[in-house]
Amino acid sequence: ELPGPDELIMTAEKMTLVREALDQLGEPCREIIELRYFADLSYEELSLTLKLNPKTVSSRLSKCLDRLEGLARKVFSREKTDVFPSNP
Repeated sequence: ELPGPDELIMTAEKMTLVREALDQLGEPCREIIELRYFADLSYEELSLTLKLNPKTVSSRLSKCLDRLEGLARKVFSREKTDVFPSNP
C-alpha cells in the first residue's frame, strides 16, 4: 500500500528538518552520518573510506549521532513553535 499525499508531505518536511540539522552539524560528523545512513555503508566500509580504525568509526558515529540528536531537537521544536505562533 502506497503512502497517502499527507504522509508524503510530512516525510518530505521531516527530511528537510533533518537536512537542516545535518547542515548545522558540520564536518566530519556530517560526512560519517551521511555515508552510514544515506549511502548505507557498513562500519567496515566506513573504516576503509575514511581511513579510520573500526573502533574509531564506531566511537565517532556514536558521538556524532548524539550531537545530531541535540541539533535535531532544536530544529524540530523550533518548527513546532513556528507553526503555532502565539497571539500578540
